[in-house]
Amino acid sequence: MLTNCLLILLASAAIAANKPNLTGEWRLVAGRSQFARQAPPKSRVVQIDHREPTLRMTIVEEGAQGALDGTLFYSTDGVERVNDVLGNPFKANTRWDGSVLEMRSNGRFGPNEISLHDRYELSPDGRTLTLKRHFEGRSPSAPLDTQDQVLVHELVALRAGVARVDITPSALMPMYGYANRRCGPANGYHDPLFAKVLVLESAVSRVAIVTLDLGSMVSDRLRREVAEKLNIPVLLLAASHTHSAPFFLPQTLTPTSALGAAPSAAPAYLEETERKIFDAVQRASGSMFLARLSVASGEARLGYNRLLLRENGRARAVFDNLERIPYGPLDPEFRLLEVGDASGAPRALLVHYATHSVVLGPTNCKYSADYPGVMQAAIEAAVPGVQAMFVQGGAGDINPLFQGRTGKEDEDFALVKRMGELLAAEVVKSRSRLRPLASTSHPIRAKSEILPFGDRWDKTRSHEVGISTVLIGREIAIAALPGEAHHKLQTMWKEQAGVDFPLFYGYTFSSGGEWPGYLPDIRSAAIGGYGSDSTATRIEVSAGERILQRHLINLWALRGYWGTVPGQP
Repeated sequence: MLTNCLLILLASAAIAANKPNLTGEWRLVAGRSQFARQAPPKSRVVQIDHREPTLRMTIVEEGAQGALDGTLFYSTDGVERVNDVLGNPFKANTRWDGSVLEMRSNGRFGPNEISLHDRYELSPDGRTLTLKRHFEGRSPSAPLDTQDQVLVHELVALRAGVARVDITPSALMPMYGYANRRCGPANGYHDPLFAKVLVLESAVSRVAIVTLDLGSMVSDRLRREVAEKLNIPVLLLAASHTHSAPFFLPQTLTPTSALGAAPSAAPAYLEETERKIFDAVQRASGSMFLARLSVASGEARLGYNRLLLRENGRARAVFDNLERIPYGPLDPEFRLLEVGDASGAPRALLVHYATHSVVLGPTNCKYSADYPGVMQAAIEAAVPGVQAMFVQGGAGDINPLFQGRTGKEDEDFALVKRMGELLAAEVVKSRSRLRPLASTSHPIRAKSEILPFGDRWDKTRSHEVGISTVLIGREIAIAALPGEAHHKLQTMWKEQAGVDFPLFYGYTFSSGGEWPGYLPDIRSAAIGGYGSDSTATRIEVSAGERILQRHLINLWALRGYWGTVPGQP
């Protein structure tokens, strides 16, 4: 009896070992394929997410009859699945035949009946996927049509490029963030402001992530130029929200700003910054390398929730917290996305963290990247060859525990250094927990849109907010939105996204529209406080949740889950 059980277990293990994982992005090699009587498509990419026994296949094809972009689901244990193919139900039965995945599919298209017998075979090195297809078509007015095709696909590895550029203004301009700035325009320079670029490229799309040592950034002109001239359809302009950067955006793009009209030097600086960013994106996209992605998480409790609930049930802001009382709630987690090259050397490290970049207060009048600048410099010193990048999250209601408010430059900047180095130390420590993603092939899919909202206080006004949802492979999902989202929206995204590594990009312009100011969650909008029910909060109540809802809907669409016909019971 025991022997029989062992034999069964060993046989099962052998069967499991023969099942290759087909996950990846596969590009058709027309020169090695046989198309029978069909004309070869101009291009064909198959994106596969394979988690036994479920297999999701997205086919992106451009041929003589136009473009095709559809997602099909299969169960490799023989359970029948019904897919929506061009509005028609298509039944599929899928099983393993040793190491070959065998699919039998059939459906009707009007009076015509189509049957497919497909066999997918992965090469021993895992880099070639061959589809052998037997096609049968039956029509009442024509004889049986049969064709045999061999479609050879090669694995497409993710590629990346990095670049940086100094965007420190040459002019001493009014500074961002504080309406009660005590010294007027900037009076000097403490540390440089940078734009840092990471371009990621898959077989069918590219995305450029640009982190900026600025308070905010809005530029539809730059977005269009990057899309049209560099063929990068998704541009994420992620500001760190340092309050020690120049104030330069026109009020038409930042209608919630309390700083008034932009200074006379602002248009020239905006144009110069746009040009520098474009050039940096171009350099990054022109020097791509084979990339491997790794992810990790850590924790750093360096902030506090500045909206303190009072005895009357209403919240009011605690802007200055020199006693460093850790008021809550907040999200102390930081998330790391590291991009390495084929040799394993780290090339870029993105740190996603949610705390206002306001260690420096309204007494500071020198340009500075605040604590994110110190953090990035410390990481780059500790990890040679890496470009450290900072992505601000849902920090609308979160202030730093370290606050330089003395007006004494040495003392205040010492606190900036302290906080930045503390965060950098935790990040460097957490690199030991980096988990490489299993595949080197990561399809990139994205959805951008502009959402209309009303004004909370003035019912004659409206606001347009551009968002972008980005799916990288099957594990990384980015929700990018402009303005100052409260931390609750970030935690909701992380809880509901349904992928292994969701990332929240607050303060990020990506697809048109304006800078909407604060984006509180419903509860925060109700109990009030600065950024929740103040004049800086113009957008209508529930806008934050509705933006998050659109991200979730878009993410499920990018994963191929919205069909046009009813599903199976």
